[in-house]
Amino acid sequence: MVMKAKDIMRTEFVSVDSSATVAEVVRKLVQSRRGFAIITTNQTPVGIVTEWDFLEKLVDKGLDPSTTKVSELMNSPIVGCDKETPTEEVVEMMVKRGIRRMVITDGDKVVGTITSRDILNIFKKYVDEVSSVIARFASTPF
Repeated sequence: MVMKAKDIMRTEFVSVDSSATVAEVVRKLVQSRRGFAIITTNQTPVGIVTEWDFLEKLVDKGLDPSTTKVSELMNSPIVGCDKETPTEEVVEMMVKRGIRRMVITDGDKVVGTITSRDILNIFKKYVDEVSSVIARFASTPF
């Protein structure tokens, strides 16, 4: 059975309009305990902003979070894939592009996200299952 992006994606994510200030976005992220937000214009996804963007593009440059628009910091275009994409391809794309977050779409609509942490959790479950099978074989007398 091939796992697909839809099988491991998280459907809860923060989405904010591109006209929002960085301060507004940070408050939403803190409340939701997330490290990134999908940025939209007229409810169409146009970018993504991460905690690293806040450090590198805002704090390091001395910009004011109460007046800086999140659209000035976002990464665009969004790197994403369809919900039917096999997880092997998702991981390969994330590694090749050096990204920790993948936006999952269904047509033009964002339906979820996959983070490197999500991938590690799936990998841990897989390793645990394989280890359990090996342990059963090891304890079986021949």
